[in-house]
Amino acid sequence: MRIAGWSMPRSIKDRGKRSRHCEVPSMPTVEAEDGQIWGYGRFGRRHGQPILLHHGLIADAKLAPIWDRLGEENGFEWIVIERPGYGKTPPVMMTRVADWPTLIAPLLDVLGISGRFSAVGLSAGAPYAYALAAAMPERVARVCVLSGVPFLGADGVLAAYPGRSQAAYACYAVADETALRAEFRVFCESIAAEIGEDHDIASALAAIFAHDTAGPAREARLQATDWGFDRGAIRCPVDIWHSQADDMVPFAAARLSADGLLNAGWHIQAAPSHFPSEATLKEMTRTLARADN
Repeated sequence: MRIAGWSMPRSIKDRGKRSRHCEVPSMPTVEAEDGQIWGYGRFGRRHGQPILLHHGLIADAKLAPIWDRLGEENGFEWIVIERPGYGKTPPVMMTRVADWPTLIAPLLDVLGISGRFSAVGLSAGAPYAYALAAAMPERVARVCVLSGVPFLGADGVLAAYPGRSQAAYACYAVADETALRAEFRVFCESIAAEIGEDHDIASALAAIFAHDTAGPAREARLQATDWGFDRGAIRCPVDIWHSQADDMVPFAAARLSADGLLNAGWHIQAAPSHFPSEATLKEMTRTLARADN
């Protein structure tokens, strides 16, 4: 089994190196009414317009300083919820991506998100932003997706991936939990060995190991199986940014996925990377600001 789309691209090694004297913030936790403990982070303008941000495959609730600045300038509060098996959120059973809205509904109340909000999905976080839009059409105003995992079950999307990724996803769909966790343990260990302790995802990796790689293993399985909702259920505007040189999610796959959405805007990121550039983040924030006016 191979990790689909992941071969330790140079973009990971070169991004986010921080000074050894830079303190890594500790994310808070909150207990929802159902007793579930969640790790989360708030960035940007406190009590600003809420934007629920979904992190990627190897990540947690921490965001780079630019998010604080863009949020403050535009009146947004970015709220990042660590999915089960990431950061300080313990693993929770999920059978499909569509479980996400029901799972976090009690948490939204605790976090003070009572009205309408927008959702952002980064890479592997995209399916969960889509799920919220499909399940909560009266509450989700807009979705923005940055280098997002596409609807793999849609016609032609998986076929746009390299053969090795197609084979990997076929394995993810049927592999048992023990095998998936073992696969991702080896994968995460290889990343940890490459990046060193001064990289901005080092603490996220440490938390993933503490949860026995339950987070990434679940993500892979849910991506590869039926998400539990159709693209046609997403009625709100969706804006998607993707680089033609993305080395993790093929551009053609992302484009095919977007074509099946009812109200999608397509934006090409000029920077040749899977990770959103500063220009992309600024453009996305302007898009959200226009929609909020």
